Amino acid sequence: MKKCKMMHGPAGMTLVELVTGLAILGVLAAIGMPGILGSIQRTGVDGASRRLAEDIRRAQSNALTRGVQARLIVFDKTGVLPTTPTPINDSTKANMYRIEIRSGAAASWPALSDTPGTNANVLTAWSDLGTQYRAVWVDTGNAVLFNSIGGLINTTVPATIVVQGSGGTRSVQTNAIGKATIL
Repeated sequence: MKKCKMMHGPAGMTLVELVTGLAILGVLAAIGMPGILGSIQRTGVDGASRRLAEDIRRAQSNALTRGVQARLIVFDKTGVLPTTPTPINDSTKANMYRIEIRSGAAASWPALSDTPGTNANVLTAWSDLGTQYRAVWVDTGNAVLFNSIGGLINTTVPATIVVQGSGGTRSVQTNAIGKATIL
């Protein structure tokens, strides 16, 4: 007697198994997606606040190494720069900031229209946080001023800049000795 061998092809997936697998993947994606999106949004706010803190340190470093006054000026989302005695309003500078220097307390700061190419006291071009960091804006602008030995000479201490976005809010505070801290 000869036994008949049956040939079986490779095992496949049934339609039920395929649909079940896709349903499980859909549920996992639905659970994980908000966390991923929130992380991306927080990254923008965190990155913008870190960049501001670094540029505050850069302004302080320029004051120390050059022996001049330096400042980082930051306009809020509406184009307002709170300063003493009166705020500066320029809607074209909304969410923008730059670093500039002057030789002493009696010297004037560069004009807002000046660029690094037209005025040596303008150290950086205008940086737009709104375009560099998606869905991020400056809620509270400020001018962070340093004297020639790197100490903060703002009338209010700590000097605070608030960055906000869909991923949250961060404050960058500068204390009397010029240390920038992200809160």
